Amino acid sequence: MKSKIMTMREAIRAFVNDGDVVYLGGFLQHEPYAAVHEIIRQEKRRLTVTKSAGMIALDQMIGAGCIDKVISTYIWNPLPKPAHALRRCVEKEIPHKIQMEDYSFLSLTLAYFAGALDLPFVATKTLLGSDFTKHSSFLGENKLKIVESPFNGEKVCLIAPLKHDVGIIQVQRVDKEGNAQAWGLMGDSKYGINSCSKVIICAEEIVDTEVIIKDPSRTIIPGFKVNAVVEEPFGAHPSYVSGYYDMDWRYFSFYDKATETLDGFEDYLKEWVHGVKDRSEYMKKIGKKTLEDLKPGPWSGSPVDYGYCGRFQEDYVS
Repeated sequence: MKSKIMTMREAIRAFVNDGDVVYLGGFLQHEPYAAVHEIIRQEKRRLTVTKSAGMIALDQMIGAGCIDKVISTYIWNPLPKPAHALRRCVEKEIPHKIQMEDYSFLSLTLAYFAGALDLPFVATKTLLGSDFTKHSSFLGENKLKIVESPFNGEKVCLIAPLKHDVGIIQVQRVDKEGNAQAWGLMGDSKYGINSCSKVIICAEEIVDTEVIIKDPSRTIIPGFKVNAVVEEPFGAHPSYVSGYYDMDWRYFSFYDKATETLDGFEDYLKEWVHGVKDRSEYMKKIGKKTLEDLKPGPWSGSPVDYGYCGRFQEDYVS
């Protein structure tokens, strides 16, 4: 079997194409910033990108001209501050006009859920009475519909599935086959990454399969659905990864000030994206002291015993 382990440059070149519908995983944590920067470096264009909590990763891709259409619940700097590139795009069409489709957190997660399970829709009461049911952008009638339940006549909202050409997420660990494990705040990530035809898993570390087997409930996607495995420590910076590093709030403050003007944004890309060849150079710019400051102290959950019950089966099978 051909190895799935590759560099970020190789993974983005092989599996992200111009015009793709791209899912970016991560709900505050697990955001694939290293992958986003490589997409910008390779100048991918005409992308439709979906992301539940759209922080500055989407802002950077919009400002760099990668995105034509975006599906999200919000796009902002979590300080909170405005996403300046998005604002210039909406108000002045810089660098070009984009189309935006808005969802609530729950309705977008349900759309991912339907896509992951290959369902025609998910029926729910969420969004009833809201303006989401009255307005849509480029998805039009393929976003949601209000119908009467065939069982009791109640009004329900049908949310159409969202599927993606490729999905990318940063997780805690993965094995060489692509069995990916994540924990902490998950949001929509499990359903979103499973709604993708191709999957790039970026991880803090690659571990032996035995490690995965000993804690199976943390696996969010099986290896047979994964196309590329990239070991990328600190690949989610400036967001966080539970157990590995904290949110870098100082960086978000720096980004807010640096990108407030168009010239400032271009300078930011020149220095922090195009000015470094890969994530390792990026982290050298961040500095060892900052990286050490972001590392969390120990706070372990209680271990569980899954119980090994295979010996009886082994007796009969043999």
